[in-house]
Amino acid sequence: MVVEEGYLDRNPAEILYIPREARRPSRNVMRKEEVKKLHEVLDTRQRLIAQIAGMRPGEILALTWGSLTGTSAEITRRLYRGRLDTTKTQRSEREAAFSDGLLEAIGEWRRKAVCSKPTAWVFPSERLTTPVGKDNLWRRCFLPKLEPVGLEWANFQVMRRTNSSLMKKYNVDPKVGADQRGHGIGVSIDVYTQSDCEEKRAAVNTLEAALA
Repeated sequence: MVVEEGYLDRNPAEILYIPREARRPSRNVMRKEEVKKLHEVLDTRQRLIAQIAGMRPGEILALTWGSLTGTSAEITRRLYRGRLDTTKTQRSEREAAFSDGLLEAIGEWRRKAVCSKPTAWVFPSERLTTPVGKDNLWRRCFLPKLEPVGLEWANFQVMRRTNSSLMKKYNVDPKVGADQRGHGIGVSIDVYTQSDCEEKRAAVNTLEAALA
């Protein structure tokens, strides 16, 4: 965050040695087919949250119907550890766009909503007066659907990284993608975006053809 806000040029933690046993699994981005499978097995509410998953989960769960403005959402706060808070960074406060298909899904969800007043939560808890909690949502609603199809590892962070990686793969401008997700372009490329083997083969074949 310090680098993101411009107080330091680079992150000194990058020089730290990480023991092999402490390293995370390298597979933390879904392929296109896995994204489709995830959407197929989820119920309406969870599928809609997954479709918005380019945003941070706390930003999604903090949405009210009044924060949805036509084809986008005004991101001004987040749900953090069960409490409403400001956005993660100053850059995170933004306008996030919705695709045409996502707008249709949101319209369908609004028609099913118990209350769609401007102050009502888009994803309320059972009490309706508070937004649904991220941990309970994942444990009770996502995992039971994803475990049978082998996608229990595809958590909210994986969904966000997948959004970034697939945007790159399909040639979305990296600055536009970073602005949509609410972080700097350096973080977008270095942390969130990963290249798959298909892209790497295309790159080496391009170089080979140029040198032939």
